[in-house]
Amino acid sequence: MDKHQIKYFIETHNISDTFIKSFSSLLDQNTCADLDISNKNISIEIEKLDFELLDGDAIAFKSQIDQDGNKIGYYRLVFALNGALIDDFFVIY
Repeated sequence: MDKHQIKYFIETHNISDTFIKSFSSLLDQNTCADLDISNKNISIEIEKLDFELLDGDAIAFKSQIDQDGNKIGYYRLVFALNGALIDDFFVIY
């Protein structure tokens, strides 16, 4: 996929909205201890999504997690090429 196809995929499948909803749900459903963070004052950078094609049948998007201006990890969503969400990963460094 080239940059235009990635942009089209993001817009067509509302990837930014899915990131926000999924991340918010994750924070709402887990405690700070569950997530290995000191507080829930964290955010993601959906304007700067990294992407990776996975085995030709899925695409992963990754956003940095920030807390007080520091990058503390990343949040990654994996989608099928039809736009269906397959999995999510919350990683703290």
